[in-house]
Amino acid sequence: MISSLSPKLKIDWYWEKGLKKNRKFHGVWITGLAVLLTMGIPQLPISARTLLQIVPTLTISEEYSDNYFKTNSQKQEERITSYALGFSMGFLDINRKVYLNYSPVYKDYKNQNNRDGLEHKVSLDTEFKPAQHTNITAHVYYDGRSDNYQGDSWQNEAAIKGKTQVRKNTHLTYDYDYTNRFEEQFRTGIYKEHALNKARAQLSTLYGQKNFLNLNFLYEFDTYTQPDPDEYNLYEPAAYISYWFSPKTGMDTHFSFRNKDFDDDLNDIKTYSGDVRYLRNYSKNFDGYLKYRHSFSETQTYDHHIFHPSIGFDWDITEDSGIMLGIGALFHEWSNANGDSIDPFIDLNAYKTFDLSKKASFTVTGSSGYSDSGEAAASLGYSTYYKGGYLLRYQLLKQVSSSLSGSYQLIEFHERLGARKDNMLSLGAGISWEVLQWLQFNLNYSFDDYNTDSLGRNDYTENRVFFSVSLYPEKPIRPDMAQSRDVFDTYIYNREK
Repeated sequence: MISSLSPKLKIDWYWEKGLKKNRKFHGVWITGLAVLLTMGIPQLPISARTLLQIVPTLTISEEYSDNYFKTNSQKQEERITSYALGFSMGFLDINRKVYLNYSPVYKDYKNQNNRDGLEHKVSLDTEFKPAQHTNITAHVYYDGRSDNYQGDSWQNEAAIKGKTQVRKNTHLTYDYDYTNRFEEQFRTGIYKEHALNKARAQLSTLYGQKNFLNLNFLYEFDTYTQPDPDEYNLYEPAAYISYWFSPKTGMDTHFSFRNKDFDDDLNDIKTYSGDVRYLRNYSKNFDGYLKYRHSFSETQTYDHHIFHPSIGFDWDITEDSGIMLGIGALFHEWSNANGDSIDPFIDLNAYKTFDLSKKASFTVTGSSGYSDSGEAAASLGYSTYYKGGYLLRYQLLKQVSSSLSGSYQLIEFHERLGARKDNMLSLGAGISWEVLQWLQFNLNYSFDDYNTDSLGRNDYTENRVFFSVSLYPEKPIRPDMAQSRDVFDTYIYNREK
């Protein structure tokens, strides 16, 4: 990144190495913009170790969809031409980093002429150290659209994340995320506006070489502009303990309590869950395990027990990278008409980037889970899910890079009143060509296939093509592209956002 800047803006090797540790975090609310600017920009002194860059950009793009409204029949094509003239600014010193982007965009719709207009897109990412043992990162994104149209999504977001070293081996992490979205609701397929707030805190301490204790608390609530069954308030305290009796044998256990309240008191649900694992170490990063989990949920109308034994392995590479895979079964015991059952279940939690060569990298992600309060649609009750995706990057030539991506999601709702199964397949391909130092072409294609047995939603397929031409006098400063798993999963499973 730094090497692409002009010589007068380069900084020494020590500072360049420090830049590579920066991560880009996503999330947050537009009202934090002024606060972040106050904390980040005015306090940045110009010095020998400070990098300042302001770059104007011009981007012209063409987007095509063969099923803009995602319908099963009477598909409607749409073509959108966009003209964006903006600027990016990078302001970095040894303790603070600020990345600001502003881009007014004029969109011209071929068929939906009433949607033509100017939009203002603003993003701000900052990282700073308010104290010796505290790091703060924050992100604000403002989409600029106020009109709500079927088939057209937008999202304003804000997030702030922090980590404080309380003692030598004790850390406190905390974050707050806010998103205000207009998007297709999973339950109905209708576009609705809603605001999701999440606040989390975790206290973790390491005692011994591998033993640790985590205490967590989560609070979140989702509200819609119009009353909706998916609105909820949730809080969840949890604890996690890991202890090794010897270098080869150990155990860990996890306990949590989740309280989810809906507008309809009859649907309020309390869930108590806990698990214990016996661990056997086979190498530095590879453990086998035997696991048992029990979950008990109660509402005013029914109780639900889940007994879940499993066996598997845990290949732990880093804190944010590894593969966990287990095979087991879910034994269900219901107090209502849902009926007891036994279902096979695969535990999956994977995220890993493989460097295949100097030109190629391959990233995989995958997860599975179950919840009595529903993750995709809060009001539909107990559900299970499986998700998996990949991204292959390959450098074709010095100035030409390519990518292939794909994802699959299976979500099943098992309660009689809301029983349904949804399958989502997405495939994508892209190529980027840096024709000149100041000129870049991008071409991307995506295919989405959605199938459901719900009577309230329709199946659909959609092909999208996106082409853009960007002009800039020099490469803008960008946050480090080594993204977190959350950011990668958002891209793979929902590229529109």
